[in-house]
Amino acid sequence: MKRLPLLVAALASTAATLPPQPASPAPQPSVANVYWMMDCLVGHGNRDVDRVLGTVPGEGEAVVALFQATIGPCLVAEHPLSGPDFFFRGAIAERLLYRDFTALDAPPRHRPANVFAPLSDDRLSRLAENPRRHLAMLDLASCVARREPARVYAFFGTARESAAEHAAMAELAPAISACLFEGQTFDMTPPVFRAFLAEGAYRVAAGRPNVFAAAQ
Repeated sequence: MKRLPLLVAALASTAATLPPQPASPAPQPSVANVYWMMDCLVGHGNRDVDRVLGTVPGEGEAVVALFQATIGPCLVAEHPLSGPDFFFRGAIAERLLYRDFTALDAPPRHRPANVFAPLSDDRLSRLAENPRRHLAMLDLASCVARREPARVYAFFGTARESAAEHAAMAELAPAISACLFEGQTFDMTPPVFRAFLAEGAYRVAAGRPNVFAAAQ
């Protein structure tokens, strides 16, 4: 029994001489976490997610809908979020696209989410410059989806930031060029393009591809 205190003392002495262990790095906000959250939300059958695409980017209703969709059990410290709202909208659209449609030109297999109606010039004029620019990018993406429905649907079968994604984006280059209006330039990175293409593709599949009323 006398050996027990000696053993405890020896263990304590050994522990005191061990080098301190580095703390695990804190999880960092990322766009990947946005996609993780959307998988979680869709997997939980969160119906608030379906409301987001029915709101106009840049309007107050869009902010409220996104807030309501993301607050809940899928908002966890292990997956901190990052990125502009279009990444959230794109991740939602991509997940709902595969949930609701087998192809962009096929009947829905699940009741589609509503998408916002094409914007009039008057409504568009009330938005700030940044949302208007994002809507122009969404309009471009919708045009690409209409021109290449099969390739666009297959695009979302590629892993994000992979060689396959880059190759699929390169295959869409002719359609992208054809959809640029005079004076417009294309400067989207693959992650940004994927986000806008997903929402544009969902609009096409849902039968409401136009972003602007003047385009009808």
